[in-house]
Amino acid sequence: MIRPRTFKTLLILAAAVAAWELIVRLGLISAIILAAPSDIALAAAKDGFVFARALATTLFEIGTAILIAWTLGVGLGILLGSSHAWAAAAAPVLSSLFAIPLIIIYPLLMAWLGIGALSKIVFGVLSGFFPIALNTIDGVRAVEQRYIVFARSVGATPLQTHARIIFPLALPAIVSGLRVGTGLVVIGVVVTEMLASLGGVGFLISYHRTLFDTGHVYFGMLLALLVAVGVNLALTRLDRRVGSWREQEEA
Repeated sequence: MIRPRTFKTLLILAAAVAAWELIVRLGLISAIILAAPSDIALAAAKDGFVFARALATTLFEIGTAILIAWTLGVGLGILLGSSHAWAAAAAPVLSSLFAIPLIIIYPLLMAWLGIGALSKIVFGVLSGFFPIALNTIDGVRAVEQRYIVFARSVGATPLQTHARIIFPLALPAIVSGLRVGTGLVVIGVVVTEMLASLGGVGFLISYHRTLFDTGHVYFGMLLALLVAVGVNLALTRLDRRVGSWREQEEA
């Protein structure tokens, strides 16, 4: 049986979709600017398989870029954050590079790597690497020195100190960086697909935009939005797991 709260939410959603459809059908907003829900549904029915293949390409590029960005960002962040001198030297440089709009280097990536998946993955890695590395450095530097001194006093090796002391205590900051960096990876991959690509959801959005096929454009945007929401929900769940794990470790 549907709960009253869920039924109310579904009713509001249905009313919003009906109002959206009515606004477009009455001509209050041009169909070129805003596609009606029925047009989006027709686009899904007509070219759903094409968009599914494009989504698989986009998910591959995003997943690969996230894996590399997480590995490089967390790994280098822990390495640099473990040394005060290295952190003091590297953090300003990384912050300055992060402030540069990375989209200006995408033409170079296209020239070097082509317009295939590789240039999208590299751009996604660059988009997500800097916030992950910076947050990891900050998290490691925030660990109180007395914990590290205690680990050394009981004979812990550097690897054990990082695994049992530094990494768990820096984990909230790391997860915060992962949330920001992963979002930028998703944006970076989709945007570069729209600029120049051989496939992917961004490519289809850009292609149908040139044809003024608004239903297909909005369907592609909906798929990209679902990817972003899915990634955000996964990171939210990871954040909760980290919080509960830390509470158990502290207990």
